[in-house]
Amino acid sequence: MISELAITEVLSAVARRRREGMITPHQALEIRDAVLADADSGSFHRLDMSPVVHREAERLLFQMESVALRTLDSLHVAAALMGAASHVVTYDARMRAASLHAGLKTLDL
Repeated sequence: MISELAITEVLSAVARRRREGMITPHQALEIRDAVLADADSGSFHRLDMSPVVHREAERLLFQMESVALRTLDSLHVAAALMGAASHVVTYDARMRAASLHAGLKTLDL
């Protein structure tokens, strides 16, 4: 499963690496094209970011007092829950904590 939000965040990281000079503009475009091609390949179930997902994210924001949950992380966790995912892939400690709190397993990068 993958959400449009996850794609946008990955491409944001690629653009940041390009701005920082860690990758060339050409490499950034190649990565962008590969990410979009993979997302469009049919290999992934695309998670809808409907109002229902937003309401779930908002519920999580108010429910998780022990985790300093932020907007995008709450949307990622809500999308995973609404998509009946069992795991979340993350490199972020806060999102990891929120995912575990919500009953999801995590694969850390």
